[in-house]
Amino acid sequence: MNKIISFIIQLVVLALLVFGVHYILQQVLGISENWNNTGYNLILIYAFQIILSIIMIVIVVGSSKSFANSLGYVFLVLLTLKCVGNYFFIQPVLNTENSNEFIKHNFLIVFLIFLVFDVYVTFRVLNQENTK
Repeated sequence: MNKIISFIIQLVVLALLVFGVHYILQQVLGISENWNNTGYNLILIYAFQIILSIIMIVIVVGSSKSFANSLGYVFLVLLTLKCVGNYFFIQPVLNTENSNEFIKHNFLIVFLIFLVFDVYVTFRVLNQENTK
């Protein structure tokens, strides 16, 4: 449980720092108005990614003892489910005739940042299991 809390704290700190930089950049560049009339906003995208990453942390760390030899496969299944969830989340933007590239790019940036964190968590858990 201690590892889960530690990873969640790291996730929240990373998310707050990256969100702050992302938000400030959009304000400085004057592109924050592009969120108007889209149905999405930066906070919603970050919140969705945080929730999915917390679920991944809990399952990866929680299953590290029972599925130590198959943890890589557990990660791949979770990653696939996360990608499917992200597709359904962003699908309304993808299906519009005049699709908004601004939302697509911002969503991709946030998705990739949280994906790197998910890989980091799994790497740490796998590496920890190998050192025992």
